[in-house]
Amino acid sequence: MNTKVIAIARQVGSLGEDIARELASRLDYRYVDYQIVQDASQEAGASPEAVSEAERSPSLLTRILETLARNPSMPEAVWANPAPLAESPMYTSTDYRRFIERVIIDIADQGNAVIVGHAGQAVLKGRPDVMRTLICGSVAGRARRIMANMGMEEKEARAVAERTDQERIIYLDRFYETAWMSPSTYDLCVNTDHLNVDQAVDLIEHAARLR
Repeated sequence: MNTKVIAIARQVGSLGEDIARELASRLDYRYVDYQIVQDASQEAGASPEAVSEAERSPSLLTRILETLARNPSMPEAVWANPAPLAESPMYTSTDYRRFIERVIIDIADQGNAVIVGHAGQAVLKGRPDVMRTLICGSVAGRARRIMANMGMEEKEARAVAERTDQERIIYLDRFYETAWMSPSTYDLCVNTDHLNVDQAVDLIEHAARLR
């Protein structure tokens, strides 16, 4: 088949990771998620935590500190309290994202991979060998799974689902000008409100083999 990579974006509580793992097993593809952060951190010579933080929209304070850290002509007042700068990263969050993107592209070039998250659908946009797939579901359905898996009350679980949705929408829009929840961003959208893991995998596998 022509589909060498499946880039999966998923909403929290949508069974995305379970589906991706089973799909990788069926296709005999690599399942790639946290390895992206690990490889990027090795390239950058930084901790995985620092690289992971770059996948979140940086706060105003973080952006200010990064600017100051890279500016050799800072005013003397800035050095009055050097502690924050001493802990600032060698690279900015933008630099770390570039490391992540290079790792994703390298994995895609090798082929035979299911890539989960890390804005893979945006980084690999336009590649004919990549099938970009969204795993989604209603807030109510996802909240039920979050409640079961994490022992939360319904109100808290719904808040988690809605908050993570908003964070990812903002992140993809800000850094990739990509509408995270728009069907036009993807080749296939799978709603797991009425599909179990095996049924969702059947659907994605069939679509991948047709391309």
